[in-house]
Amino acid sequence: MKKFIQGSIFFLAASISEVASASSGAYLAGRQAISDHNFVTASKFQTKSVSADPSNSKLLEGLMISFIAQGSVDNAISIAEVYRDNGNLSQISQMVQSASLIKDGKTEAFLNFVKDASEITPILKDLLSAWILMGLNDEVNANLIFDETAKVQGMGQFANFHRAMSQLAAGKFDQAQKTFSRIHSDQGNPTRRSVIYHTKLLLSQSKFKEAQRLLEKWFGPTFDPEIEGLFVNAKNEKVYPKTSFPETNIAVADVFHSIANLISKEADPTFTLIYSRLAQYLDFKHVDSTLMTADLLVELGQHNLAIKEHEKLSNSHPQFFASELGRAEALRSSGKEMEAIEVLANLTVQYPNSANGFSILGNHYRRLELYDKAEVAYGEAINLYKNKGEAGWFLYYVRGITRERLDLWTLAEKDFRKALSLNPTQPQVLNYLGYSLIEKNSNLDEALEMIERAVKESPDSGYIVDSLGWGYYKLGQFEKAVPNLERAAELMPVDPIVNDHLGDVYWMVGRKTEAEFQWRRALSFDPEEEEMERIKKKLKVGLSQVLMDEANETGTLVK
Repeated sequence: MKKFIQGSIFFLAASISEVASASSGAYLAGRQAISDHNFVTASKFQTKSVSADPSNSKLLEGLMISFIAQGSVDNAISIAEVYRDNGNLSQISQMVQSASLIKDGKTEAFLNFVKDASEITPILKDLLSAWILMGLNDEVNANLIFDETAKVQGMGQFANFHRAMSQLAAGKFDQAQKTFSRIHSDQGNPTRRSVIYHTKLLLSQSKFKEAQRLLEKWFGPTFDPEIEGLFVNAKNEKVYPKTSFPETNIAVADVFHSIANLISKEADPTFTLIYSRLAQYLDFKHVDSTLMTADLLVELGQHNLAIKEHEKLSNSHPQFFASELGRAEALRSSGKEMEAIEVLANLTVQYPNSANGFSILGNHYRRLELYDKAEVAYGEAINLYKNKGEAGWFLYYVRGITRERLDLWTLAEKDFRKALSLNPTQPQVLNYLGYSLIEKNSNLDEALEMIERAVKESPDSGYIVDSLGWGYYKLGQFEKAVPNLERAAELMPVDPIVNDHLGDVYWMVGRKTEAEFQWRRALSFDPEEEEMERIKKKLKVGLSQVLMDEANETGTLVK
Protein backbone atom coordinates (compact mmCIF):
# COMPACT_ATOMS: atom_id res chain seq x y z
CA MET A 1 0.00 0.00 0.00
CA LYS A 2 2.83 2.43 0.81
CA LYS A 3 4.37 1.92 -2.65
CA PHE A 4 0.94 2.43 -4.19
CA ILE A 5 0.53 5.78 -2.41
CA GLN A 6 4.06 6.92 -3.19
CA GLY A 7 3.47 6.05 -6.83
CA SER A 8 0.24 8.03 -6.91
CA ILE A 9 1.93 11.12 -5.49
CA PHE A 10 4.79 10.84 -8.00
CA PHE A 11 2.28 10.39 -10.80
CA LEU A 12 0.36 13.54 -9.90
CA ALA A 13 3.56 15.55 -9.70
CA ALA A 14 4.68 14.30 -13.11
CA SER A 15 1.32 15.07 -14.66
CA ILE A 16 1.68 18.80 -13.97
CA SER A 17 5.40 19.06 -14.72
CA GLU A 18 6.58 21.75 -17.12
CA VAL A 19 6.09 20.97 -20.78
CA ALA A 20 8.21 23.21 -22.95
CA SER A 21 6.26 22.64 -26.17
CA ALA A 22 2.92 23.84 -24.72
CA SER A 23 1.50 27.26 -25.38
CA SER A 24 3.29 29.11 -22.60
CA GLY A 25 0.57 31.51 -21.47
CA ALA A 26 -2.22 28.98 -21.22
CA TYR A 27 0.16 26.36 -19.86
CA LEU A 28 1.46 28.55 -17.05
CA ALA A 29 -2.03 29.73 -16.14
CA GLY A 30 -3.24 26.14 -16.11
CA ARG A 31 -0.32 25.05 -13.99
CA GLN A 32 -1.03 27.78 -11.45
CA ALA A 33 -4.71 26.84 -11.35
CA ILE A 34 -3.96 23.16 -10.78
CA SER A 35 -1.46 24.13 -8.09
CA ASP A 36 -4.33 26.01 -6.41
CA HIS A 37 -6.59 22.98 -6.99
CA ASN A 38 -8.88 25.19 -9.05
CA PHE A 39 -9.86 22.37 -11.36
CA VAL A 40 -12.52 24.20 -13.36
CA THR A 41 -10.20 27.08 -14.28
CA ALA A 42 -7.32 24.67 -14.84
CA SER A 43 -9.30 22.62 -17.37
CA LYS A 44 -10.09 25.74 -19.42
CA PHE A 45 -6.42 26.68 -19.77
CA GLN A 46 -5.33 23.07 -20.18
CA THR A 47 -7.81 22.65 -23.03
CA LYS A 48 -6.12 25.56 -24.81
CA SER A 49 -2.72 23.99 -24.22
CA VAL A 50 -3.90 20.64 -25.58
CA SER A 51 -5.32 22.38 -28.66
CA ALA A 52 -1.86 23.80 -29.32
CA ASP A 53 -0.13 20.46 -28.70
CA PRO A 54 -2.71 17.62 -28.99
CA SER A 55 -0.18 14.80 -28.86
CA ASN A 56 1.46 15.94 -25.63
CA SER A 57 0.81 13.10 -23.18
CA LYS A 58 1.50 15.09 -20.01
CA LEU A 59 -0.90 17.84 -21.03
CA LEU A 60 -3.58 15.24 -21.78
CA GLU A 61 -2.94 13.59 -18.42
CA GLY A 62 -3.30 16.87 -16.55
CA LEU A 63 -6.53 17.70 -18.36
CA MET A 64 -7.91 14.25 -17.52
CA ILE A 65 -7.21 14.85 -13.83
CA SER A 66 -8.87 18.28 -13.86
CA PHE A 67 -11.97 16.93 -15.58
CA ILE A 68 -12.31 14.02 -13.14
CA ALA A 69 -11.67 16.20 -10.09
CA GLN A 70 -14.45 18.62 -11.04
CA GLY A 71 -16.83 15.73 -11.78
CA SER A 72 -16.73 15.88 -15.61
CA VAL A 73 -15.85 12.20 -16.03
CA ASP A 74 -17.42 11.93 -19.50
CA ASN A 75 -14.99 14.60 -20.72
CA ALA A 76 -12.15 12.71 -19.06
CA ILE A 77 -13.18 9.55 -20.92
CA SER A 78 -12.93 11.39 -24.24
CA ILE A 79 -9.42 12.57 -23.31
CA ALA A 80 -8.49 9.04 -22.20
CA GLU A 81 -9.49 7.72 -25.61
CA VAL A 82 -7.26 10.28 -27.35
CA TYR A 83 -4.51 9.43 -24.90
CA ARG A 84 -4.87 5.73 -25.71
CA ASP A 85 -5.04 6.32 -29.45
CA ASN A 86 -1.76 8.22 -29.19
CA GLY A 87 -0.18 5.03 -27.80
CA ASN A 88 0.00 6.16 -24.17
CA LEU A 89 -0.71 4.22 -20.99
CA SER A 90 -1.21 5.51 -17.46
CA GLN A 91 -2.89 4.57 -14.22
CA ILE A 92 -5.50 7.32 -14.47
CA SER A 93 -6.39 6.67 -18.11
CA GLN A 94 -6.85 2.95 -17.49
CA MET A 95 -8.96 3.62 -14.37
CA VAL A 96 -11.18 5.90 -16.44
CA GLN A 97 -11.47 3.37 -19.27
CA SER A 98 -12.33 0.60 -16.81
CA ALA A 99 -15.09 2.66 -15.23
CA SER A 100 -16.45 3.54 -18.68
CA LEU A 101 -16.62 -0.10 -19.82
CA ILE A 102 -18.36 -1.15 -16.59
CA LYS A 103 -20.88 1.68 -16.74
CA ASP A 104 -21.74 0.81 -20.33
CA GLY A 105 -22.37 -2.81 -19.31
CA LYS A 106 -19.50 -4.13 -21.45
CA THR A 107 -18.46 -6.68 -18.86
CA GLU A 108 -16.67 -9.11 -21.17
CA ALA A 109 -14.81 -6.22 -22.80
CA PHE A 110 -13.86 -4.99 -19.34
CA LEU A 111 -12.49 -8.38 -18.26
CA ASN A 112 -10.40 -8.59 -21.42
CA PHE A 113 -9.19 -5.01 -20.98
CA VAL A 114 -8.29 -5.32 -17.31
CA LYS A 115 -6.12 -8.41 -17.92
CA ASP A 116 -3.63 -6.24 -19.76
CA ALA A 117 -4.18 -3.03 -17.78
CA SER A 118 -0.64 -2.95 -16.46
CA GLU A 119 -0.87 0.51 -14.91
CA ILE A 120 -3.85 -0.13 -12.63
CA THR A 121 -2.97 -0.96 -9.04
CA PRO A 122 -3.53 -4.68 -8.29
CA ILE A 123 -6.12 -4.16 -5.54
CA LEU A 124 -8.37 -2.14 -7.85
CA LYS A 125 -7.93 -4.60 -10.72
CA ASP A 126 -8.67 -7.60 -8.50
CA LEU A 127 -11.74 -6.17 -6.78
CA LEU A 128 -13.31 -4.86 -9.97
CA SER A 129 -12.73 -8.22 -11.65
CA ALA A 130 -14.18 -10.16 -8.70
CA TRP A 131 -17.31 -7.99 -8.63
CA ILE A 132 -17.91 -8.36 -12.37
CA LEU A 133 -17.34 -12.13 -12.20
CA MET A 134 -19.82 -12.39 -9.33
CA GLY A 135 -22.33 -10.46 -11.41
CA LEU A 136 -21.76 -12.92 -14.28
CA ASN A 137 -22.49 -15.84 -11.90
CA ASP A 138 -18.87 -16.98 -11.94
CA GLU A 139 -18.84 -17.36 -8.16
CA VAL A 140 -15.88 -19.73 -8.11
CA ASN A 141 -13.40 -17.36 -9.70
CA ALA A 142 -14.88 -14.33 -7.93
CA ASN A 143 -14.44 -16.00 -4.55
CA LEU A 144 -10.91 -17.10 -5.41
CA ILE A 145 -9.97 -13.44 -5.90
CA PHE A 146 -11.71 -12.37 -2.68
CA ASP A 147 -9.94 -15.19 -0.81
CA GLU A 148 -6.54 -14.05 -2.08
CA THR A 149 -7.27 -10.46 -1.09
CA ALA A 150 -8.37 -11.59 2.37
CA LYS A 151 -4.98 -13.26 2.92
CA VAL A 152 -3.23 -9.88 2.89
CA GLN A 153 -2.60 -8.74 6.46
CA GLY A 154 -5.40 -6.49 7.71
CA MET A 155 -7.51 -6.98 4.58
CA GLY A 156 -9.78 -9.83 5.69
CA GLN A 157 -12.79 -7.75 6.67
CA PHE A 158 -12.24 -5.45 3.68
CA ALA A 159 -12.29 -8.38 1.25
CA ASN A 160 -15.35 -9.94 2.86
CA PHE A 161 -17.23 -6.63 2.74
CA HIS A 162 -16.73 -6.57 -1.04
CA ARG A 163 -17.65 -10.23 -1.28
CA ALA A 164 -20.92 -9.54 0.56
CA MET A 165 -21.74 -6.41 -1.41
CA SER A 166 -21.02 -8.11 -4.76
CA GLN A 167 -23.23 -11.04 -3.74
CA LEU A 168 -25.98 -8.62 -2.79
CA ALA A 169 -25.72 -6.79 -6.12
CA ALA A 170 -25.83 -10.10 -7.99
CA GLY A 171 -29.05 -11.08 -6.21
CA LYS A 172 -27.34 -13.81 -4.18
CA PHE A 173 -29.08 -12.78 -0.97
CA ASP A 174 -28.53 -15.93 1.10
CA GLN A 175 -24.81 -15.93 0.34
CA ALA A 176 -24.61 -12.22 1.15
CA GLN A 177 -26.37 -12.80 4.46
CA LYS A 178 -23.83 -15.47 5.43
CA THR A 179 -20.89 -13.25 4.49
CA PHE A 180 -22.28 -10.23 6.36
CA SER A 181 -22.96 -12.39 9.41
CA ARG A 182 -19.37 -13.60 9.35
CA ILE A 183 -18.14 -9.98 9.26
CA HIS A 184 -20.42 -8.70 12.01
CA SER A 185 -19.99 -11.64 14.36
CA ASP A 186 -16.39 -10.53 14.80
CA GLN A 187 -15.39 -8.04 17.48
CA GLY A 188 -13.64 -5.88 14.93
CA ASN A 189 -14.77 -2.52 13.65
CA PRO A 190 -16.97 -2.96 10.57
CA THR A 191 -17.70 0.04 8.40
CA ARG A 192 -20.91 1.96 8.85
CA ARG A 193 -21.84 1.08 5.26
CA SER A 194 -21.38 -2.62 5.95
CA VAL A 195 -23.74 -2.58 8.95
CA ILE A 196 -26.33 -0.49 7.10
CA TYR A 197 -26.46 -2.79 4.10
CA HIS A 198 -26.58 -5.89 6.28
CA THR A 199 -29.51 -4.29 8.11
CA LYS A 200 -31.28 -3.53 4.83
CA LEU A 201 -30.75 -7.12 3.73
CA LEU A 202 -32.23 -8.42 6.99
CA LEU A 203 -35.22 -6.10 6.57
CA SER A 204 -35.69 -7.39 3.00
CA GLN A 205 -35.83 -10.92 4.46
CA SER A 206 -38.32 -9.86 7.18
CA LYS A 207 -35.75 -10.62 9.89
CA PHE A 208 -36.78 -7.58 11.92
CA LYS A 209 -35.58 -8.64 15.38
CA GLU A 210 -32.21 -9.63 13.99
CA ALA A 211 -31.96 -6.25 12.26
CA GLN A 212 -32.68 -4.48 15.55
CA ARG A 213 -30.05 -6.50 17.39
CA LEU A 214 -27.47 -5.71 14.70
CA LEU A 215 -28.14 -1.96 14.94
CA GLU A 216 -28.07 -2.05 18.74
CA LYS A 217 -24.77 -3.94 18.72
CA TRP A 218 -22.90 -1.54 16.44
CA PHE A 219 -24.64 1.80 16.99
CA GLY A 220 -26.51 1.66 20.30
CA PRO A 221 -28.55 4.75 21.26
CA THR A 222 -27.98 7.29 18.51
CA PHE A 223 -29.14 10.64 17.17
CA ASP A 224 -28.12 9.71 13.61
CA PRO A 225 -31.28 10.20 11.49
CA GLU A 226 -30.34 7.48 8.99
CA ILE A 227 -29.71 4.89 11.70
CA GLU A 228 -32.80 5.97 13.62
CA GLY A 229 -34.82 5.46 10.42
CA LEU A 230 -33.57 1.89 10.15
CA PHE A 231 -34.44 1.29 13.82
CA VAL A 232 -37.97 2.55 13.16
CA ASN A 233 -38.34 0.35 10.07
CA ALA A 234 -37.18 -2.71 12.02
CA LYS A 235 -39.52 -1.91 14.91
CA ASN A 236 -42.47 -1.35 12.57
CA GLU A 237 -41.57 -4.45 10.53
CA LYS A 238 -41.24 -2.51 7.30
CA VAL A 239 -39.76 -4.68 4.55
CA TYR A 240 -36.93 -3.22 2.50
CA PRO A 241 -37.58 -3.97 -1.19
CA LYS A 242 -34.97 -6.22 -2.75
CA THR A 243 -35.33 -4.25 -5.98
CA SER A 244 -33.76 -1.27 -4.22
CA PHE A 245 -30.36 -2.95 -4.11
CA PRO A 246 -28.38 -1.63 -7.12
CA GLU A 247 -27.15 -4.07 -9.73
CA THR A 248 -23.49 -4.96 -10.22
CA ASN A 249 -22.48 -2.38 -12.83
CA ILE A 250 -23.75 0.35 -10.48
CA ALA A 251 -22.98 -1.13 -7.06
CA VAL A 252 -19.35 -1.78 -8.08
CA ALA A 253 -18.86 1.92 -7.31
CA ASP A 254 -18.15 0.65 -3.79
CA VAL A 255 -14.74 -0.53 -5.01
CA PHE A 256 -13.61 2.96 -5.92
CA HIS A 257 -15.20 4.42 -2.79
CA SER A 258 -13.65 1.96 -0.36
CA ILE A 259 -10.18 2.32 -1.90
CA ALA A 260 -10.58 6.08 -1.58
CA ASN A 261 -11.29 5.51 2.11
CA LEU A 262 -8.33 3.16 2.38
CA ILE A 263 -5.79 5.65 0.99
CA SER A 264 -7.34 8.90 2.23
CA LYS A 265 -5.10 9.36 5.27
CA GLU A 266 -1.85 9.09 3.34
CA ALA A 267 -2.41 9.79 -0.35
CA ASP A 268 -2.55 13.17 -2.04
CA PRO A 269 -6.17 14.37 -1.65
CA THR A 270 -6.44 14.99 -5.41
CA PHE A 271 -5.63 11.34 -6.06
CA THR A 272 -8.18 10.23 -3.46
CA LEU A 273 -10.69 12.55 -5.12
CA ILE A 274 -10.20 10.73 -8.43
CA TYR A 275 -11.34 7.47 -6.82
CA SER A 276 -14.29 9.15 -5.15
CA ARG A 277 -15.36 10.87 -8.38
CA LEU A 278 -15.21 7.59 -10.31
CA ALA A 279 -17.45 6.02 -7.66
CA GLN A 280 -19.93 8.84 -8.22
CA TYR A 281 -19.69 8.32 -11.98
CA LEU A 282 -20.69 4.67 -11.64
CA ASP A 283 -23.43 5.38 -9.10
CA PHE A 284 -24.71 8.93 -8.86
CA LYS A 285 -26.81 7.85 -5.86
CA HIS A 286 -23.74 6.72 -3.93
CA VAL A 287 -24.16 9.31 -1.19
CA ASP A 288 -21.14 8.21 0.82
CA SER A 289 -18.99 9.05 -2.19
CA THR A 290 -20.77 12.38 -2.63
CA LEU A 291 -20.03 13.29 0.99
CA MET A 292 -16.43 12.11 0.68
CA THR A 293 -15.99 14.14 -2.51
CA ALA A 294 -17.32 17.23 -0.73
CA ASP A 295 -14.96 16.72 2.22
CA LEU A 296 -11.99 16.34 -0.11
CA LEU A 297 -12.95 19.48 -2.02
CA VAL A 298 -13.08 21.41 1.27
CA GLU A 299 -9.62 20.05 2.12
CA LEU A 300 -8.41 21.28 -1.28
CA GLY A 301 -9.96 24.71 -0.75
CA GLN A 302 -12.68 24.26 -3.39
CA HIS A 303 -15.58 25.26 -1.20
CA ASN A 304 -18.05 26.17 -3.94
CA LEU A 305 -17.64 22.78 -5.59
CA ALA A 306 -18.05 21.13 -2.19
CA ILE A 307 -21.26 23.04 -1.51
CA LYS A 308 -22.65 21.95 -4.90
CA GLU A 309 -22.05 18.33 -3.90
CA HIS A 310 -23.96 18.77 -0.65
CA GLU A 311 -26.83 20.47 -2.45
CA LYS A 312 -27.45 17.31 -4.48
CA LEU A 313 -29.28 15.72 -1.53
CA SER A 314 -32.96 16.48 -1.00
CA ASN A 315 -34.20 17.24 2.50
CA SER A 316 -36.03 13.91 2.54
CA HIS A 317 -32.87 11.84 2.04
CA PRO A 318 -31.78 9.76 5.07
CA GLN A 319 -28.31 11.34 4.90
CA PHE A 320 -29.54 14.91 4.43
CA PHE A 321 -28.62 15.69 8.04
CA ALA A 322 -25.01 14.59 7.54
CA SER A 323 -24.83 16.45 4.25
CA GLU A 324 -26.09 19.69 5.77
CA LEU A 325 -23.48 19.43 8.52
CA GLY A 326 -20.89 19.13 5.75
CA ARG A 327 -22.36 22.08 3.87
CA ALA A 328 -22.19 24.19 7.02
CA GLU A 329 -18.54 23.25 7.47
CA ALA A 330 -17.78 24.14 3.83
CA LEU A 331 -19.43 27.53 4.33
CA ARG A 332 -17.52 28.12 7.57
CA SER A 333 -14.22 27.14 5.96
CA SER A 334 -14.85 29.62 3.16
CA GLY A 335 -15.43 32.44 5.65
CA LYS A 336 -19.23 32.42 5.44
CA GLU A 337 -19.76 31.75 9.13
CA MET A 338 -23.20 33.35 9.41
CA GLU A 339 -24.47 31.37 6.42
CA ALA A 340 -23.15 28.23 8.11
CA ILE A 341 -25.03 29.12 11.27
CA GLU A 342 -28.22 29.65 9.24
CA VAL A 343 -27.86 26.14 7.79
CA LEU A 344 -27.33 24.64 11.25
CA ALA A 345 -30.18 26.59 12.82
CA ASN A 346 -32.55 25.35 10.11
CA LEU A 347 -31.26 21.85 10.70
CA THR A 348 -32.19 21.99 14.39
CA VAL A 349 -35.71 22.99 13.34
CA GLN A 350 -36.01 20.05 10.95
CA TYR A 351 -34.34 17.67 13.42
CA PRO A 352 -35.39 19.01 16.84
CA ASN A 353 -34.42 15.77 18.56
CA SER A 354 -30.83 15.70 17.28
CA ALA A 355 -28.39 16.52 20.05
CA ASN A 356 -25.54 16.54 17.56
CA GLY A 357 -27.13 19.35 15.56
CA PHE A 358 -27.50 21.59 18.61
CA SER A 359 -23.98 20.73 19.79
CA ILE A 360 -22.40 21.73 16.47
CA LEU A 361 -24.53 24.88 16.31
CA GLY A 362 -23.24 25.76 19.77
CA ASN A 363 -19.66 25.31 18.59
CA HIS A 364 -20.24 27.75 15.73
CA TYR A 365 -21.81 30.33 18.03
CA ARG A 366 -18.92 29.94 20.49
CA ARG A 367 -16.32 30.53 17.76
CA LEU A 368 -18.07 33.81 16.94
CA GLU A 369 -18.18 34.68 20.66
CA LEU A 370 -21.98 34.64 20.59
CA TYR A 371 -21.90 33.05 24.01
CA ASP A 372 -25.53 33.61 24.96
CA LYS A 373 -26.73 31.68 21.90
CA ALA A 374 -24.04 29.04 22.35
CA GLU A 375 -25.13 28.48 25.94
CA VAL A 376 -28.72 27.85 24.86
CA ALA A 377 -27.69 25.47 22.05
CA TYR A 378 -25.42 23.45 24.36
CA GLY A 379 -28.25 23.28 26.90
CA GLU A 380 -30.60 21.80 24.30
CA ALA A 381 -27.97 19.23 23.33
CA ILE A 382 -27.36 18.22 26.95
CA ASN A 383 -31.06 17.80 27.65
CA LEU A 384 -31.50 15.64 24.55
CA TYR A 385 -28.57 13.44 25.53
CA LYS A 386 -30.01 13.04 29.02
CA ASN A 387 -33.10 11.50 27.43
CA LYS A 388 -30.89 8.69 26.13
CA GLY A 389 -28.50 8.37 29.03
CA GLU A 390 -25.90 11.08 29.66
CA ALA A 391 -24.14 13.84 27.76
CA GLY A 392 -20.38 13.39 27.53
CA TRP A 393 -17.85 15.50 29.43
CA PHE A 394 -17.12 17.72 26.43
CA LEU A 395 -20.59 19.29 26.24
CA TYR A 396 -20.49 20.26 29.92
CA TYR A 397 -16.97 21.61 29.41
CA VAL A 398 -17.84 23.85 26.45
CA ARG A 399 -21.05 25.03 28.08
CA GLY A 400 -18.95 25.84 31.14
CA ILE A 401 -16.68 27.96 28.93
CA THR A 402 -19.62 29.88 27.49
CA ARG A 403 -21.08 30.46 30.95
CA GLU A 404 -17.71 31.63 32.26
CA ARG A 405 -17.51 34.12 29.37
CA LEU A 406 -21.04 35.30 30.23
CA ASP A 407 -19.91 35.90 33.86
CA LEU A 408 -22.21 33.14 35.05
CA TRP A 409 -19.45 31.71 37.20
CA THR A 410 -21.54 29.65 39.60
CA LEU A 411 -23.21 27.83 36.70
CA ALA A 412 -19.89 27.55 34.82
CA GLU A 413 -18.12 25.97 37.79
CA LYS A 414 -20.99 23.52 38.16
CA ASP A 415 -20.54 22.46 34.51
CA PHE A 416 -16.77 22.10 34.86
CA ARG A 417 -17.16 19.93 37.94
CA LYS A 418 -19.80 17.84 36.17
CA ALA A 419 -17.38 17.34 33.28
CA LEU A 420 -14.72 16.21 35.75
CA SER A 421 -17.11 13.78 37.38
CA LEU A 422 -17.53 12.17 33.94
CA ASN A 423 -13.82 12.30 33.08
CA PRO A 424 -11.73 12.94 36.21
CA THR A 425 -8.35 13.04 34.44
CA GLN A 426 -9.32 15.23 31.48
CA PRO A 427 -6.47 17.78 31.27
CA GLN A 428 -8.43 20.49 29.40
CA VAL A 429 -11.11 20.60 32.08
CA LEU A 430 -8.64 20.39 34.96
CA ASN A 431 -6.64 23.24 33.45
CA TYR A 432 -9.57 25.49 32.58
CA LEU A 433 -11.25 25.13 35.96
CA GLY A 434 -7.96 25.38 37.84
CA TYR A 435 -6.82 28.46 35.91
CA SER A 436 -10.23 30.13 36.32
CA LEU A 437 -10.12 29.58 40.07
CA ILE A 438 -6.62 31.05 40.18
CA GLU A 439 -7.71 34.12 38.22
CA LYS A 440 -10.55 34.57 40.70
CA ASN A 441 -8.22 34.02 43.68
CA SER A 442 -10.57 31.26 44.78
CA ASN A 443 -9.68 27.84 46.21
CA LEU A 444 -6.07 28.34 45.16
CA ASP A 445 -4.72 25.15 46.73
CA GLU A 446 -7.38 23.03 45.00
CA ALA A 447 -6.83 24.94 41.76
CA LEU A 448 -3.10 24.33 41.86
CA GLU A 449 -3.66 20.62 42.55
CA MET A 450 -5.97 20.44 39.52
CA ILE A 451 -3.39 22.03 37.25
CA GLU A 452 -0.64 19.77 38.58
CA ARG A 453 -2.83 16.81 37.59
CA ALA A 454 -3.42 18.39 34.19
CA VAL A 455 0.34 18.79 33.63
CA LYS A 456 0.85 15.15 34.58
CA GLU A 457 -1.73 14.15 31.94
CA SER A 458 -0.45 16.57 29.27
CA PRO A 459 3.16 17.57 30.06
CA ASP A 460 3.86 19.13 26.64
CA SER A 461 0.90 21.50 26.60
CA GLY A 462 2.19 25.05 26.83
CA TYR A 463 -1.14 26.40 28.03
CA ILE A 464 -1.34 23.92 30.86
CA VAL A 465 2.30 24.34 31.96
CA ASP A 466 1.74 28.10 31.90
CA SER A 467 -1.29 27.66 34.15
CA LEU A 468 0.80 25.72 36.67
CA GLY A 469 3.49 28.40 36.72
CA TRP A 470 0.87 31.11 37.07
CA GLY A 471 -0.73 29.22 39.93
CA TYR A 472 2.57 29.21 41.80
CA TYR A 473 2.91 32.93 41.01
CA LYS A 474 -0.55 33.68 42.43
CA LEU A 475 0.37 31.79 45.58
CA GLY A 476 3.54 33.87 45.91
CA GLN A 477 5.79 30.86 45.21
CA PHE A 478 7.84 32.74 42.64
CA GLU A 479 10.88 30.46 42.62
CA LYS A 480 8.65 27.48 41.81
CA ALA A 481 6.87 29.52 39.18
CA VAL A 482 10.02 30.41 37.21
CA PRO A 483 10.94 26.99 35.71
CA ASN A 484 7.33 26.23 34.80
CA LEU A 485 6.81 29.57 33.06
CA GLU A 486 10.17 29.20 31.30
CA ARG A 487 9.08 25.77 30.10
CA ALA A 488 5.76 27.21 28.92
CA ALA A 489 7.63 29.88 26.93
CA GLU A 490 9.71 27.15 25.29
CA LEU A 491 6.55 25.31 24.31
CA MET A 492 4.72 28.45 23.14
CA PRO A 493 7.44 30.98 22.25
CA VAL A 494 5.18 33.41 20.38
CA ASP A 495 2.21 33.50 22.75
CA PRO A 496 1.80 37.00 24.27
CA ILE A 497 0.19 35.83 27.52
CA VAL A 498 2.87 33.24 28.23
CA ASN A 499 5.68 35.76 27.61
CA ASP A 500 3.88 38.35 29.73
CA HIS A 501 3.56 35.88 32.59
CA LEU A 502 7.24 34.99 32.38
CA GLY A 503 8.11 38.69 32.50
CA ASP A 504 6.01 39.15 35.64
CA VAL A 505 7.67 36.31 37.52
CA TYR A 506 11.14 37.47 36.45
CA TRP A 507 10.33 40.85 37.97
CA MET A 508 9.24 39.23 41.23
CA VAL A 509 12.52 37.34 41.59
CA GLY A 510 14.59 40.45 40.85
CA ARG A 511 15.48 39.66 37.21
CA LYS A 512 14.13 42.99 36.00
CA THR A 513 16.11 43.31 32.77
CA GLU A 514 14.87 39.89 31.67
CA ALA A 515 11.35 40.88 32.74
CA GLU A 516 11.41 43.92 30.47
CA PHE A 517 12.73 41.77 27.62
CA GLN A 518 9.82 39.33 28.00
CA TRP A 519 7.26 42.14 28.13
CA ARG A 520 8.65 43.58 24.92
CA ARG A 521 8.43 40.12 23.34
CA ALA A 522 4.82 39.87 24.51
CA LEU A 523 4.05 43.22 22.86
CA SER A 524 5.53 42.01 19.57
CA PHE A 525 3.05 39.11 19.46
CA ASP A 526 -0.08 41.28 19.23
CA PRO A 527 -1.75 40.88 22.63
CA GLU A 528 -5.33 42.05 23.21
CA GLU A 529 -5.69 45.80 23.64
CA GLU A 530 -6.30 45.75 27.39
CA GLU A 531 -3.26 43.55 27.99
CA MET A 532 -1.18 45.67 25.62
CA GLU A 533 -1.85 48.82 27.65
CA ARG A 534 -0.99 47.03 30.90
CA ILE A 535 2.29 45.71 29.46
CA LYS A 536 3.23 49.18 28.21
CA LYS A 537 2.58 50.57 31.67
CA LYS A 538 4.77 47.86 33.24
CA LEU A 539 7.60 48.81 30.89
CA LYS A 540 7.18 52.46 31.87
CA VAL A 541 6.83 52.26 35.69
CA GLY A 542 7.52 48.60 36.58
CA LEU A 543 5.26 45.80 37.75
CA SER A 544 5.42 46.84 41.41
CA GLN A 545 3.92 50.24 40.68
CA VAL A 546 1.26 48.74 38.40
CA LEU A 547 0.18 46.35 41.15
CA MET A 548 0.04 49.17 43.67
CA ASP A 549 -2.07 51.32 41.34
CA GLU A 550 -4.45 48.42 40.71
CA ALA A 551 -4.69 47.75 44.44
CA ASN A 552 -5.61 51.35 45.08
CA GLU A 553 -8.31 51.17 42.40
CA THR A 554 -9.87 47.91 43.57
CA GLY A 555 -8.92 47.86 47.22
CA THR A 556 -7.31 44.46 46.66
CA LEU A 557 -3.75 43.60 45.73
CA VAL A 558 -3.67 42.26 42.20
CA LYS A 559 -0.75 40.07 41.22
